[in-house]
Amino acid sequence: MDIRDSQLTDYLQEIQTTFKRRHENYRIVILEAGSDTREFERFVSRHFRLRLQHYMLTPRARSLETRLAIISRSTHFLLYQHDRPTAVLRVTPAPFEWASLAQQQLSPATTLSRHVEFSRLISHSQTQFPMSINGLLAAATEWAVTRGYEGVTALCRSPQRRLFQRFGLTPITTDALRIEQRQRGDYWLLSAQWQQILTALQQSAHLLANPLENSVDEYASQF
Repeated sequence: MDIRDSQLTDYLQEIQTTFKRRHENYRIVILEAGSDTREFERFVSRHFRLRLQHYMLTPRARSLETRLAIISRSTHFLLYQHDRPTAVLRVTPAPFEWASLAQQQLSPATTLSRHVEFSRLISHSQTQFPMSINGLLAAATEWAVTRGYEGVTALCRSPQRRLFQRFGLTPITTDALRIEQRQRGDYWLLSAQWQQILTALQQSAHLLANPLENSVDEYASQF
């Protein structure tokens, strides 16, 4: 780990420490690859149904995850309030789910082969406060840095695009991608190396000191 990566982990740890200090009844659980992910999957499936995103639960969608061994290869992050999960995030090494979803529009770049994909960022409700999402992202990013990955990619809707951009990710494409398997929805593909995330955190001291002021609606998952 070089000095810049060490600086980044310091920022990420401070975000998590600030969050834990202000919200003692919350904790983050990390399920390493190969762990029992049934609680994660139940949380995700329930919220896809509640938000009428049934296309995420079709046999076609499940088949893609099975073919890429997404669940077994991924590390899953769950944010609990007491014993109740309130937000989740999935971190997957290459090959990425987005590469298959967008293959007709964008060829996967070899420069991203040492990245991880952030997906399934879902919060329990629109009242979920933004600092908790920052804590979840910080935990996942620290995990990826310490394991030798070089950056992050994410395929997301516009609300998550704004969130990820605050965290240092930038769009790879100039226009939104239309994803057939997701009701021809408009999605953005973003990425960042650790230096970009470090720069964003250095320029956004409010991530360390105060919750974001924006509408929490931005954080309701549209993955």
